Amino acid sequence: MSAAFDTINRETLLKILEDIVNEDEHIIIRFLLSNTIIDTKIIGATEKKPFFSNVGTPQGDSLSPVLFTIYLEHALKEVRPVPPKPSTPLEKVLPREIAYADDIDFVAFQDIDIEEVGKALEKYNLQVNVDMTEFTNLSRGETNWQITKKVGTLIGDQEDIERRKQLSSAALVKLKNVWLKGDKITKNTKLKLYKALVKSVLTHNCGTWAPTQSQEERLNAFHRKQLKKVLNINYPVKITNSCLYNKCNERPLSILILFLKVVGAFSVIY
Repeated sequence: MSAAFDTINRETLLKILEDIVNEDEHIIIRFLLSNTIIDTKIIGATEKKPFFSNVGTPQGDSLSPVLFTIYLEHALKEVRPVPPKPSTPLEKVLPREIAYADDIDFVAFQDIDIEEVGKALEKYNLQVNVDMTEFTNLSRGETNWQITKKVGTLIGDQEDIERRKQLSSAALVKLKNVWLKGDKITKNTKLKLYKALVKSVLTHNCGTWAPTQSQEERLNAFHRKQLKKVLNINYPVKITNSCLYNKCNERPLSILILFLKVVGAFSVIY
């Protein structure tokens, strides 16, 4: 979607909310959406000319994404096929779209006419960016889909794992001076920096992976290698895996991946 938050028709949104929220909540939301001012800054201009806006939701607050999700969900009903009959084959019963914020995937056994989808959403003032739309074929005989990126994650597990290793290695190298200054920076500070700036890159969306045992072992070894660099433990100094984990208050990555998969499964059930 193009400039999705900025194109919402507020009156339409408020009408949709009438069947979802109570009267007091509706009044509060209407108040939050009223009298919004956009402040412009034009290069070379000496004066600012703010103006009132009656479309879109103010970005930067926690309510706007929720309002947009409700608005988009309502609009997507325009592009959904008629509910199937009980005797309809399974391939025609599967849900057709997966939405994450303003990023939408349409999944089907045949091509989706994106231009027709765009026309259906125009009545809600939503604009589909056809030029930025990607088409991916999921097939046993095709491998291109494995390098397709969704929400920062490659669909292929092995491809995404290798990419995460590369990105986290680059993040680790950027902090090389931090790891080497053992006399000026405490171990706890180093580990906090590692978890926030490096490990978070390595484990991004790792709960979506389904690694094999060998992949888990290589991930655990890669993780330990990074921990040794953080603590500046180099050859010929040796340390056991358990001692390293205890020293860093860490656990094998395979345990973290399993934990996130279990949490994700419970979230779906709930």
